[in-house]
Amino acid sequence: MIRQATRRLRGAEKGQALVEFALVAPILLFLLLGIIDLARAWNVYQVLTDAGREGARVAVVDNGSTDVQIRDLVKQAAARAGIEITDANITLTEGIGRGDPTTVSIQYGHDLQWVGWALGLVGADRIINFTVVSTMRRE
Repeated sequence: MIRQATRRLRGAEKGQALVEFALVAPILLFLLLGIIDLARAWNVYQVLTDAGREGARVAVVDNGSTDVQIRDLVKQAAARAGIEITDANITLTEGIGRGDPTTVSIQYGHDLQWVGWALGLVGADRIINFTVVSTMRRE
């Protein structure tokens, strides 16, 4: 009797797909969330690049602008894209004469949300540090 029940259970495949899905679903979900998280980080990098360019452009064109005004402009440009960079390190190196380079440098640490959680479990740093440098020549 026990042998007959064992033979029937060996050939039964009910629930096999459910078990396989339960094994594969967390991996697929983690990959999907990782793609979304890294795409968001790439978006932050692009916004910082554009904000740095905008700040450098105003610095070389408008001779009356101060360092504080340029920093505020960079923060406002990033805020228009939905990124608050209040804790970013923004440095401005201005050229003195015509043709001298003016550089706006932005250092910002972006916190990964979903992938960062997993990285935190293994002891890795969940923050990506971006350094964006925009240089233009004074007009």
